Amino acid sequence: MFESGQLFSDFLTLGKKISYDKEVDLYTYSLDKEKCSCKEYGVLEKALKEINSSCELEEKNEAFVLEFENSNQDWADGYDSYLHKDLSSFIRTCLVQLEVPNKFCIADKKLTDQSSQNPTLLKIISLTNWTKLLNCIADHKQDNNVLVFFSQNESGRSKVYELSPYITTEEFESLDIDEDHTHFEHLLDSWNLKDAHEKDRKSVMIVSFSEVMGQIPPSHNPFKYFLSQAGKFHDRYRDNYDIYVNRFSVDTQLREIDEQHLEFIGKLQDLVTSAQTKAFAMLGVMVAIGALAKLSNYLGVISIFIGVVMTKILINKSNELLRENLQHFSDTVSRALGQYVKYRNEAEEVRAHAEEANKKLTVQIQKAQQRVTFLDALADWMLVLCVSIIIAVLYSIYQS
Repeated sequence: MFESGQLFSDFLTLGKKISYDKEVDLYTYSLDKEKCSCKEYGVLEKALKEINSSCELEEKNEAFVLEFENSNQDWADGYDSYLHKDLSSFIRTCLVQLEVPNKFCIADKKLTDQSSQNPTLLKIISLTNWTKLLNCIADHKQDNNVLVFFSQNESGRSKVYELSPYITTEEFESLDIDEDHTHFEHLLDSWNLKDAHEKDRKSVMIVSFSEVMGQIPPSHNPFKYFLSQAGKFHDRYRDNYDIYVNRFSVDTQLREIDEQHLEFIGKLQDLVTSAQTKAFAMLGVMVAIGALAKLSNYLGVISIFIGVVMTKILINKSNELLRENLQHFSDTVSRALGQYVKYRNEAEEVRAHAEEANKKLTVQIQKAQQRVTFLDALADWMLVLCVSIIIAVLYSIYQS
């Protein structure tokens, strides 16, 4: 079974061009029979006409002579713009269409779509891919296909780059371009990916483009300069995006630390407020102690004394529980914020922020513990005052 496209390309790559009539765009090729995959005239002619309906085949001695017109209406579907007279014409077609045609033949280079591993073809594919990427990230495309990019330099001044996607054969052959297809795919996929970070990713890519183009020497062609720096552009984007991701992670962690700090401050205030509320009971006790001085019976004195003792016990037990809560609270703070400090892979800014928040909370906890100690001491002095007044009242009753 013969493949029609392969049989046709054999004439163009293995055969010899005998003549070319420019007026009617008529080509004549000769191919030795020994080089032809199909040596049956009828089968070969039918296969060639499937590719180009204008094909005329002759058998001369030990060769086949093929004559055909390069007219769009004669080519089969999928073979539009199949034949290119030279490399320059083919490159121009690829840059305009932003893709390499599925079916093609470059006459002067004897290259076809079957030459998939040819170095020249691989270079053309890379050239087309990078041009396609430029079309995606360009801010504006003019009618003459000139790509316009707006950017700012480090000083904040606006800069406009105009890239005309055109290159001569000589420039193409001397061009050193990044042919790693994974680099192009990575950048194109990053640009087209639709997610929450789409705008940030595109911004990073534009910044990377500006950084690369910002180093263009005077009088250099911007398009050719970018192509020569395509690999550097990929590396710069990767580095800048890593910085963005790390910065995003750092900002997220800083917000987490601030949120935890505020949450801990709120809980600490609730604990201290609870203790102070119970301390208000001492005001009532002090009023009772003041009334004690006016009493002249033993029963009233004993009742107030019992109330003062019970109030002191209540305050001491409440403060004892509060101390345990404060100690547990301190351990919780150390665990929650300590995780940002102990891991070496955390950014220095995160560790410093966590340490500062931990220190502030530690100071607040110490102040809360001092307030609890003060309330205990106040309760002790309240009892001492009550006992002193009771002794004085009892002595007064005794004297009476």
